[in-house]
Amino acid sequence: TAVVVIMSGAATFVTPGTPGAAKSASAAKSDDLGGQSIGSGETHRIGKGDVIIIPPGVPHVYKNVEEPFHYLVVQTPF
Repeated sequence: TAVVVIMSGAATFVTPGTPGAAKSASAAKSDDLGGQSIGSGETHRIGKGDVIIIPPGVPHVYKNVEEPFHYLVVQTPF
C-alpha cells in the first residue's frame, strides 16, 4: 500500500485499470509518461494537499501534470 501526499502542482490521476501491453516511445503522447496502458480507468484531478491511498498491485498513472509536481510516497508493507 502506498500513501501519496501531493506537495505542489497538480495532475490527473488515473486508476484503476487493466494492465496492457507496454507502449513504445513513439506511441507515447507528450503528456504521457509511457509504461503500460491501464485501460480507461477512473480519473481524478489532484493537487496540493490531496492524499491518495493506492493498494498493492493497482496500476496507476499521472497525466496532464502541472509542474512543479512534487509528491511524497509512504510505502507500507502489505
